[in-house]
Amino acid sequence: MAGVLPFLLGGIMLIAGIVHGAVYLRDKRFLEDESQGIGPDIILAVMGVAFLCAGSEAVGLMGVVWGIIGLWKAAGTIDQALRRMYRHQPALLLAAEAAIRIVLALALLFDPFEKFSSHIVLLGLELILTNVKLPQEERGR
Repeated sequence: MAGVLPFLLGGIMLIAGIVHGAVYLRDKRFLEDESQGIGPDIILAVMGVAFLCAGSEAVGLMGVVWGIIGLWKAAGTIDQALRRMYRHQPALLLAAEAAIRIVLALALLFDPFEKFSSHIVLLGLELILTNVKLPQEERGR
C-alpha cells in the first residue's frame, strides 16, 4: 500500500491543484479582494509532482506534508471556533476538532514513518474528500 500511495495521492494532488487553479483563473477570482490566491493550488500541484517523482521514497515526506496540512487546517478550525464563540454560538465541537487535528498533525510531524500507516485512512480520506468537495462548493457561490 505504501508503495502505491505516493502515486495515487500525488496524482490526485496534481489534478486537484490544476483543476482548482483553472477554476480560480476562469472565474477571475484574483480580482476579488478577499481571494485566497492561486498559491495553494500551485503548491498542491508541485507537491503532487514531487510525490510522483519520489515514488515509494516519498512516504516520510508525505507524512510531514500531511502533518503541516493538518496544522494549517487546525488553524482554520480555531478561527472558526473563535468566531462562533464571539457570536455566542456553539463552538465546543469545533474546538475539539481543532485539538484532535493538532494532536494528529504533531504525531505525523515528529514520527512520520511510524505514525504514517495509521494516518493513511484518516488524513488520506480527508485530503481526497476535501479536494473533491471544494470545486463543488466554489461553483455554488
